[in-house]
Amino acid sequence: MSHTLEFERLVRYDPGESGITVNIELRLGEDSQTFKAKIDTGSTYCIFNRSYGEKLGIEIENGLPETISTATGLFKAFGHQITLLFEDYELDATVYFAEDENFDRRVLGRHGFLDRLIIGINDYDGKIYLSRYESE
Repeated sequence: MSHTLEFERLVRYDPGESGITVNIELRLGEDSQTFKAKIDTGSTYCIFNRSYGEKLGIEIENGLPETISTATGLFKAFGHQITLLFEDYELDATVYFAEDENFDRRVLGRHGFLDRLIIGINDYDGKIYLSRYESE
């Protein structure tokens, strides 16, 4: 049995980089931060460096606390409601900012990113196929 999907847009990325790296923007009110992040299908949450939240004027520890488990250990992060922009898609989402100032990762995970889009990935050619998820 075969299945067909149609996508609204095609996004290219460099398959030579480590991970699937894309440009995103975080927006809160009139403030915004633009940077590169990695799509991580194994991450439950969207998690970013503390400094990006602080530059948006967020009091990091006033957010929803969460202890996040990884293959290398645990760390604490705090969730905040923001707008995440990716390729003209505006996604209102709770994203997490790490408590530790030395945390240097930027990942787009399931809650707040993957659960709002339909994504097809052709890693060999560095192509991401995208559509907004609309419940059936």
